Amino acid sequence: MCSDNPSLPKEANKAKCFVISCFVFSLFSMIGFAGGIPGVVGAICGIIACVASSILICCSPKSTEEGGCKFTVAGVMLLIAGVAQIVMGIVVIAQLIMVLNEVNESSYCKDRYSDCSFDSANTACSNGDGITSYCYGTCYGTDWDKAGLCYKKEKGDTETFCTGKDEYDNCKGLHDTGKAIVTGIAVILFGVAAFFLLIAGLLNTIGGAYCLKAKAAIQAKDIAPAPGAVVQGQVINP
Repeated sequence: MCSDNPSLPKEANKAKCFVISCFVFSLFSMIGFAGGIPGVVGAICGIIACVASSILICCSPKSTEEGGCKFTVAGVMLLIAGVAQIVMGIVVIAQLIMVLNEVNESSYCKDRYSDCSFDSANTACSNGDGITSYCYGTCYGTDWDKAGLCYKKEKGDTETFCTGKDEYDNCKGLHDTGKAIVTGIAVILFGVAAFFLLIAGLLNTIGGAYCLKAKAAIQAKDIAPAPGAVVQGQVINP
């Protein structure tokens, strides 16, 4: 598969061997299907790169007489797929940053719990002696009648209820755990997808360039004078 063929120029043998790595990492890049629309685009490009690599892995020319068309086709496909994968990898990273920022900026508990003296029903949210079940914020200050915690069911509600700091702590604990889980899933899915898209994209771009160099080398060899030919009165490679 990767052994040198003496009937082909060294550029062709190099390209034929290099596309094996393109094929392998393009397979891995298909994890991009789990990375949103940009990841899906990158994964489809991975399929294209696998097809392009297979052209040379399975059916590469045996000699220069067969021409460099297969190297041309494989090179163009690899270049297109590689550049697209690099771009999509960068976009997936940008998406990951946006998701993490949105998760970290989530203020579910802060939007529903707040310092208060009385709730909307005019119920005092502290008992004035410093030993209160509605202890929050400035509860340990000196102005006990202004130390309390109110809760509302939805962010935009105007109706509030007295509640305790332990309820706020429970809310914060649950949502912090949720943030950690979402962050972990996002990093695994988007991070791994971006990694393989960028690596595959770089390899495919390089592989595409090697293939086009191989095609040029085959063309140059085809038009070179045959051994023993007479060119301008001189015998070439007698």
